[in-house]
Amino acid sequence: MSAQERALTDLARLLDRLEVPYMIIGGMANAVWGEPRATVDIDATVWIAEDEIEARVPQITAAFEALVPEPVRFIVDTRVLPLSSHEGVRVDLIFGLLPFEEEAIRRAVVVPVAGVPVRFCTAEDLILHKITSERDRDLSDARGIVLRRLHELDLDYLEPRVAELSRHLERPEIRERWEAWKRVGRRRTSSE
Repeated sequence: MSAQERALTDLARLLDRLEVPYMIIGGMANAVWGEPRATVDIDATVWIAEDEIEARVPQITAAFEALVPEPVRFIVDTRVLPLSSHEGVRVDLIFGLLPFEEEAIRRAVVVPVAGVPVRFCTAEDLILHKITSERDRDLSDARGIVLRRLHELDLDYLEPRVAELSRHLERPEIRERWEAWKRVGRRRTSSE
């Protein structure tokens, strides 16, 4: 097992033991749903009530080293807690705040990693996380998932959320990007 897999399974066990709802996102989730690419860090969204953060942080930092001097204050300011495993693997805990994040965590699916159940965001929710990004890598990841799994995606879930994001963010290119990816995905599927 690699240091990254150990950090991932240690994190999953810890969050399960603490009964903290979570989902793995980012490059690790992309390896499950899209085109695997090299990634060295772990990104996870957690759902912890505001009044529980102060009590939960010491439980988390007992197992993973906080990379900031005042973790609770940093979370309040940024909604992120940067951590390191004992082997030096970077772990970013994103403290969910939006209803979309809470729903995505509830929808997360269990994927065994080295025999340990780990909760990953769904392919649909990973697309929603990445489609609004302006980073080429994120857009490439989202496009790769659509092209690879279009026939498996829950379009009834995805379509209205893509439209809502596009409207809410006043970024019509999000919807246009989505429609273009679907067209390419359908052509690819019909030619196979």
